[in-house]
Amino acid sequence: MKPVILVPIALWILTLGVAFLIGRGSNSSQSERKTALDEARSSSLKRSSSRPAYGIKGVRNSETNLLPTAQTSRIIKNRTPEQAVTELAKLVDPIERARGFLELLETLEADQFLNVVTEFRALGITEQRMSEYGMLLHGWAKTDPKGALAYTLKNTGTPFARQEIMASWSTDDPEAAIAFARANHTGTGANPLLVGVIRGIAPGNLSRATDLLQDLPYGRERGDTLQSILPLVMENGVSNALTWTAGIADAQLQSGAINYIMSGLAGSEPRHAAELLVTLDDKSAAARAADDVGGALARLDLEEAKTWSAGLNDELRSQAVEGVIGHYASQDPSAASEWLASLPETADLDGAIRQFAWRSQRSEPQLAADWIGQIQSIERRNEMYNSVLSRWLRNDPASAEQWIQTTPNLPENVRGLPNRVR
Repeated sequence: MKPVILVPIALWILTLGVAFLIGRGSNSSQSERKTALDEARSSSLKRSSSRPAYGIKGVRNSETNLLPTAQTSRIIKNRTPEQAVTELAKLVDPIERARGFLELLETLEADQFLNVVTEFRALGITEQRMSEYGMLLHGWAKTDPKGALAYTLKNTGTPFARQEIMASWSTDDPEAAIAFARANHTGTGANPLLVGVIRGIAPGNLSRATDLLQDLPYGRERGDTLQSILPLVMENGVSNALTWTAGIADAQLQSGAINYIMSGLAGSEPRHAAELLVTLDDKSAAARAADDVGGALARLDLEEAKTWSAGLNDELRSQAVEGVIGHYASQDPSAASEWLASLPETADLDGAIRQFAWRSQRSEPQLAADWIGQIQSIERRNEMYNSVLSRWLRNDPASAEQWIQTTPNLPENVRGLPNRVR
């Protein structure tokens, strides 16, 4: 008798996510036909912490929408599993494909997954097929996780498949999955198997997932994994999320978590983020988030954002002003310039000036160039001169050359730009 390998359809939907089932990957890539980049970029499908993409009409809270249809049942009944997976992959309707793959997974024995996955991969892993690929891996991990891992370690070159399997395995037997991940890690970077485990156990045991997260070395993988579990952290509100960060012993990871939380809050509730920012004990994390908060608040209410950012202490003001000026200069460069000039001279405005120059150089290149000289960092100042003036020289060489000739104290390399551009 075939073991029960899948949860009921409704729970399956919650586990994989609606976006996963309808064949849409938020960061899908070119194709696995050559380098399996699809797998690497499509790992973002699981970075949502296996949460559903709510709001898909006709799928949310509706188990019946993914029940088998006559067409998918006929395909599965009249063909071998290898033939069936090929036919199902050719269905045009993504919901129809999802129904068929769910039905197929219910019929597969543990020893059939190898051939089925092999046949499916032979079709070419396209953006549209990444979700079904993940479903097959998820189902395989429910019956034979070590066999599934052996196959992916041999046949795939990116972390997506093995992390998908580890995530599935860890939901059923976290300790076994953790032990396997630690015993089979090679190299000095982040353990990709442990990354999958963290994503898998986080919905059921956030505390354990957090502990494992701290075992990862500093790097992009740790940042990506942190972001993948933050939706779970945020489910009980920002206050609880910030309390959660207090339990992170790694100071760098803790600061990064605070920054992610604040930046996410800025996108949805900029006023709340602005109020909360000044209360944070980790001032370095607050400073990093101030740019996002200032920009979000400026898009909501520019005058409020100007008043708020100007009233902050020096450490926070420079970052907050950078966020505000980016929006302000896009709307009204002249007014933004006047406001920038009114700010206290004690503030480090290098970042804000650079942002102003970037945003205003198309419509007001002379105004943008005038401000560059006030950048304190010589290296950054020269970079901005080169970028802004090169563009200006290409678009309006007469005006740009006149400005260069009449502006005192410019570096020699800047004065030579017209010849280099020509």
